[in-house]
Parts: sequence; structure tokens; C-alpha cells
Amino acid sequence: MSKSTISTFQLFAMFPNEEVARQYLEGRLWPNGPTCPECKSSKSVGARPKGYYRCYACDKLTFTVRTGTIFERSHIPLHKWVYAMYLLVTARKGISSMQLAKEIGVTQKSAWFMLSRLREAELDKFVDVVLAHKPKPKTKAAKRRERKKKRDAAKS
Repeated sequence: MSKSTISTFQLFAMFPNEEVARQYLEGRLWPNGPTCPECKSSKSVGARPKGYYRCYACDKLTFTVRTGTIFERSHIPLHKWVYAMYLLVTARKGISSMQLAKEIGVTQKSAWFMLSRLREAELDKFVDVVLAHKPKPKTKAAKRRERKKKRDAAKS
């Protein structure tokens, strides 16, 4: 084993639950405190329960560490994501969705989803995955709201 790789036991000790993984990822994503993914403001962000934050600068947008990352729109706990990243990085020949499903305790469909997101982010470095994902395109309703905001702003 190389000196840069930690053992599975050490990984489980570092990330025993989702809360610890969330705090770790928040520290990596926002070293100077939570920042709104929409307006990039960190001054008017208020903390909410269970890792949620609210930006008062851009019309009370609620966001988490998952917003705008590969974890967005996923109900899989963050510590399982971290373990999946670890398994993908340490596997010499890669890992199949069936094997990942068995290792982390999710369905094969969820494991396939995770692997596709991780590969999409081009897993170059263990932590940079958080910043590398491009979120899905906005829905029609979201685009409509955005156009309405711009029209209202132009009128005032």
C-alpha cells in the first residue's frame, strides 16, 4: 500500500455517518463559510437545520452542500458517496456497479447512477469531484421564473 492511500478502516473512522461527511465536504467546498451557488454571496447566508442554508440576497434561495455538485438530486447519504469515491480511486481496474452496490449497500441502479456521476466528474482527485460537476440544465419552469425575474428587474 502506498503512503498516500488510507485503509478502508481509516476511511470509516473519518466518515462514520452522513453528518461528518457533510461537514467535511462543506469545509472543502466553502473554506470561508457557506456561499450561495446562485449569486456567489456569503454575506447574506443564514444557517437552517440539517445542513440547509438560505440566501437572503437572491430571494430566499435554500441550498445545501449538494446543490450544484455531483451529489445534487441524490438521496444517497454523503458518507456512501465518499466511500464510493474511495473505492473507485483505489480499484486498479475500476469497479462495476454490481460490486459497488454490494460494497456500499445500495441497489445496482443507484450504484450505476453514482458511478456515472463520478465518471462524469472525471475523478482526477478525491476531493475535486465536489467542484467538477456541471448541474443538469434548468427545467422549463425554472427558466420561466428566471425570465420573469429579469423582466421585473428591468421594469423597476
